[in-house]
Amino acid sequence: MTHYCGINRMKEGTDFEKKHTPFIECKDKVKADDYFEVKISTGIPHPMEDDHFIHWVELYMGDLYLARVDFTQFMKPEVKLMVKAPSKEHEKFTLRALMRCNLHGVWEYEKEILLE
Repeated sequence: MTHYCGINRMKEGTDFEKKHTPFIECKDKVKADDYFEVKISTGIPHPMEDDHFIHWVELYMGDLYLARVDFTQFMKPEVKLMVKAPSKEHEKFTLRALMRCNLHGVWEYEKEILLE
């Protein structure tokens, strides 16, 4: 797992925070061991310019690293990934996304998912 100092989290729901937070969209409940789609994007569009853009997004299941997608200023900072749910030995799990803006640092968002 990659560790970052000074991870930012949305606190007040400002436009600035929404444009940097990597929101996770997926089902709230999934079947154990099944694959499901996870979409990660900012709450409102982030500039993707030469001097200000989203550099990358990472996805974790708890502390388990799942994926990383790198962007350039020519990309929309949005990604869809197919993720395999853990086994039924758990009742729930947490997805965690990290997103890095080249000017405003790393931002984090978490979503808890229930297992059927």
